[in-house]
Amino acid sequence: MENKLLPEEARLELQQLLREAGREGSGLLAYLSDLEAKCKRLEDENRKFRDAAARRASSAASMNSRLKDALRE
Repeated sequence: MENKLLPEEARLELQQLLREAGREGSGLLAYLSDLEAKCKRLEDENRKFRDAAARRASSAASMNSRLKDALRE
């Protein structure tokens, strides 16, 4: 199984590589931070939409069964 780097570890490793290459001011770390923020925001939105879809599906199923019960009577 592949070991995953934590974001802090990846950032430190990238800082070290940039320092060794002499390109510390390249803006790559800022770009990485922006990507992490976007990823977190998308994860939150995805969770919100999945929860809303699950609630919508369960309420539709219950209304459907209520309609079936009413039609049976």
